[in-house]
Amino acid sequence: MKQRPAAALAPLASIYRNLDDIVLASTPLRADADRDGLSRFGDDLWDMNPGVFQARAYCKMNMLDFSTIGCPVEQLTAKEYIFASLNVRAGERYGRLRPSSARNALQQLQRFMGYVRERHGRFDTALIDQETIDDYRVMLLATTSGGRRSFARYLKPIVELRRFAAYLTCGGLAFTPWGGRTIYRVAGCNGPKPGENRTPRIPEPVIGALLHWSLKYIELYSVDIFAARAELTTLQAKRAARPHLRPRTDVLARVNAWLDERRRSGRGVPVWENPNRTGVAPALSRATPLRGEVINLRLITFQIDVNMQSVQENSKAYDLIRQAAIELGVERGGMDTPISIDPDTGRPWRGRFDAHSLVEEEVNLQTAAYILCAYLSGMRDGEVQAMRPGAVARSCSADGMIERLAVRSTVFKDRGTRGEAAEWITIAPVDRAVAIAERLAAHHRRHRGEDELWLVLNGHNETSGHGIPHIVAQINRLRATIDQRYGKPDEPVFPLVEGHPWSFTTLQFRRTLAWYIANRPFGVVAGKIQYKHASVAMFDGYAGSSASGFRQEVEQERALGQLDDIVEHYEAHLRSKRLAGPAALRLTQEYDRVGRELGPFPGRIVDKGRIKAMLAHLARTLHVGHLTDCFFDPATALCLDKRNMGQRVDPLLSQCAPDRCPNSCVTMRHLPVWEASIAETDVLLRSKRLSCVQREALRRDNERKRKLIAPLKSGDAE
Repeated sequence: MKQRPAAALAPLASIYRNLDDIVLASTPLRADADRDGLSRFGDDLWDMNPGVFQARAYCKMNMLDFSTIGCPVEQLTAKEYIFASLNVRAGERYGRLRPSSARNALQQLQRFMGYVRERHGRFDTALIDQETIDDYRVMLLATTSGGRRSFARYLKPIVELRRFAAYLTCGGLAFTPWGGRTIYRVAGCNGPKPGENRTPRIPEPVIGALLHWSLKYIELYSVDIFAARAELTTLQAKRAARPHLRPRTDVLARVNAWLDERRRSGRGVPVWENPNRTGVAPALSRATPLRGEVINLRLITFQIDVNMQSVQENSKAYDLIRQAAIELGVERGGMDTPISIDPDTGRPWRGRFDAHSLVEEEVNLQTAAYILCAYLSGMRDGEVQAMRPGAVARSCSADGMIERLAVRSTVFKDRGTRGEAAEWITIAPVDRAVAIAERLAAHHRRHRGEDELWLVLNGHNETSGHGIPHIVAQINRLRATIDQRYGKPDEPVFPLVEGHPWSFTTLQFRRTLAWYIANRPFGVVAGKIQYKHASVAMFDGYAGSSASGFRQEVEQERALGQLDDIVEHYEAHLRSKRLAGPAALRLTQEYDRVGRELGPFPGRIVDKGRIKAMLAHLARTLHVGHLTDCFFDPATALCLDKRNMGQRVDPLLSQCAPDRCPNSCVTMRHLPVWEASIAETDVLLRSKRLSCVQREALRRDNERKRKLIAPLKSGDAE
């Protein structure tokens, strides 16, 4: 291996940058940024936070530490590379690097520099050739996971070292990587913009359970959580007003009076809910008769209004509390706030609070509020976390009959560093969730002097940044908590998916909502929220497209959902599942034709992509319904007014005639609804209050329904 000369290890100076050059010189800055304290090129630690406007991204992760790069050539190259990325636009189609992405860009560059160093003995751009970057690409394919576009981003430092060559003291690449092909083509992609969204949709039983429990936290559990916080705040204020030690006799009298009250109420001595936490006075708290329980001496001293030191220095008070724990038993939590009865179980929804479990439940409540805001508004994570107190605005429709609820926040995607103010039309549960989030944040804001809606909640009123950087962990922790508290080993609250608990991410909420609004508008979630309701509310008031682009995503998901549904139709046909309704014969013939063309010829592989391509003409007309699936053709649709049918591109489902319309197809999925309707009519027919005309009308209606679904029940084709 060739060794570098010792002189090369000396610190290197840039020939393009001065030590005092401001790193964020070309970047819009936050209003609260300290402009005199901005990072300079000569610093080894660069702070990107003054140029980060997204609340969640504003944190210690935006500090770039160049002192960890031991090689002077690599360190200088990294500094000049990031500086140029932030400040230089090398061509009209290239934008500047966002400060929030700088850390990731540095990590990707260091990965490539490390590979070159390992391959050639040192990092030197003069040693890099096409063979080197081809081998680097092969190495990445073998050692990294993720999609093609994620893989393409790993290759970005290579083309950037060529693009920024004129700004690098030690030089950039002297050749054009991959002959000028884009990194997306090299990675096997068609371009920087994805086609079908690869983010997994949350299964309906899973998202239904998540919304059900989130609503419970907002509507039921929040009352107890806020009451417990008020109780603890009162105790703390009372303690703060009495900083001095009490006389020994007064301490004993208060301990005895408190114990007498505990005896009368049948309550034990408070212990921490989590015994693994270190309590005060462990010698007392972990006494053998308590079997490892930790006495909550902090809460006890709050409740008897004495200083902790007064009890610690009074051996008789110690003995009284310890003996009482043996005599009366212990009580997990120990706070006085009563716990509400869960109407679903008839039992308290949890045990009593202590200071630690209260914070944990506040975090759970905050997480529930976030889930409702993110899922039922269609907002991205950065848009949710950019919300400020007072984010919900109310207005009335033009006729004054409908009250609209809108959430105000900031769109950052494709809107530059500062973002763009926008509104999301939403529904009542989001309004309640925002109100809960504001109450939670208010207590912590008072102690931190901040004006945020989403804060990291902890017992010390401290935070490492703005927003909730670990919201994904909080969501999955809430799922695990609910499963542990209310589920059974063989029957978890959240259904398993392929044998494992579902792992939530924030990206899944927007994708899932868009898909269900587009393809299952009448699906009911948690017995309360109808997707159709959300769809109407969220689209009402939009003239065209929203700033967030959610409506476009819904339309994209509608098209993808139509393809999925038509494939499901076709696969049911292959399993000999019958169809009913006027369109059944036409569809059966079409599926038979496709089946013949996709026949098992040697060497032909039939995948869903090919099936979708052959059924796309049907998918474009498919509208899934509650009573029937409509393969819409305006020329034959009975639901349309013939005078205006040319103006319609979708059916009027409220005027559907499933048994007569040539576009109607009834499947096994619709059968339970029809059978329930027939059974309900049969019950009405047994009533003696019906007139002859009413009875005859109901009887004919049931005959019509039975005739329609007969092929599904008997297997006869129509």
